[in-house]
Amino acid sequence: MPKVVKELEKELKFPAWRICKYTVPESCNTYNLCYYAEFPENAQSPTNIHYCIVDTDEVVAIIRALTGKYLKPDGAITELKQIHLYTYHFLEQYNKRFLKNDALSHEEIACMYSCRNKVITPTRMNERINRNYKKHGRFNSHVYEVRDGVCFAQTSFEDAKDEEGNLIPDDVGTLLILFTTFMNENDMSEEQKKGIEDEQKILYDTVDELFFKSLVK
Repeated sequence: MPKVVKELEKELKFPAWRICKYTVPESCNTYNLCYYAEFPENAQSPTNIHYCIVDTDEVVAIIRALTGKYLKPDGAITELKQIHLYTYHFLEQYNKRFLKNDALSHEEIACMYSCRNKVITPTRMNERINRNYKKHGRFNSHVYEVRDGVCFAQTSFEDAKDEEGNLIPDDVGTLLILFTTFMNENDMSEEQKKGIEDEQKILYDTVDELFFKSLVK
């Protein structure tokens, strides 16, 4: 980290970033460690994330393991394990529609996307956002708002089970998100934006209601 900070402090153009590779001895998994400074004042404390690359005959993508918060139906908040998978198509669309820098590699695009968009807000899909969304199956249930735009994805839950295949009580499982397409909000229609806005209002009203109920118990 100190070496990366010194390198970033010497940069004359921002945003600036560095990508270092690290292999875990026990598993032999190789990770990219990304450091990102949007402005000169961020150089001493850059945003940092890590990811690994999946390269098979079927897919080439970036994969990240995270932990977030999950609001249970009873209003309780619990930890939620997440796996985010970004296809190269998604990264190329993000670069084309937002970064607009043809000199970037997929690894650099992944670094910049992940560091710039650490907070994601799920929004339930509806016909105003994509009138054909039902044709893509039950996993096409949500879009995700981020700082730089809107992400279209396939979403599913993997139940938490023990070695015998039994559900583990009080474990909500793992959220799997396959990010497929990125949209700059400036390129979206007013109808799409209104569809997202309406779904967000429903989400916030639900959260407010559950929070109120927790106070009066």
